[in-house]
Amino acid sequence: MATIQLYQYFTVTIDDRPIVGGSLTTAKSITAGDEEVFDQTFKVPPTSAVKLWDKTENEAMGNFDFLWMEADFDVLVQFTTDAGTTDAYDIKELAGSGTANTMGPALVLGSDDTQLLDGSIDTFDGTADTIDEIWAYNESSTQTSRVRLVALT
Repeated sequence: MATIQLYQYFTVTIDDRPIVGGSLTTAKSITAGDEEVFDQTFKVPPTSAVKLWDKTENEAMGNFDFLWMEADFDVLVQFTTDAGTTDAYDIKELAGSGTANTMGPALVLGSDDTQLLDGSIDTFDGTADTIDEIWAYNESSTQTSRVRLVALT
C-alpha cells in the first residue's frame, strides 16, 4: 500500500510573538488503501457551479483516504452526503491566491468520513456517512477559477 507523506507548517508573528504550528521535517502519514488516484483540474466559470467529484461516477476510487484541493481564485466548496432521508451539505471557502495559475493554500482531508448532525448547535451526534459529491462555486462575476482536486484511496 502506498503511504502519503503530508507536511504541514505555518508561522506568523503577531505583536512580536511568534506563533508556529506543524513541522517541515516530520510528516503525517496517511495510508492509501487501494492505490487508486484521481487528479484533475477544473475550470469554474464566473458565478457558476461545477461538480468536481461524484462517488457513483468514480466507483474505482471507492471511498477516498486523502483529498487535496487548491484554487487560484476563491471558490466555495460544497460536500454532499446522502445520510438519512435528505441530502446534507457542508460548505467551506477555498481561498485562492488571487493570481491566475498560482494556487492558494490547500484544503486537505484525511478521509471521506462525515457526520450528518441533527441541527442543534451543541450536538455532536448524528448519522455517519461518506462524502458523495463535491461541488465548487465561483462567486466572482469576472474571474474564471481553476480548482485542482487530488483524491487517493
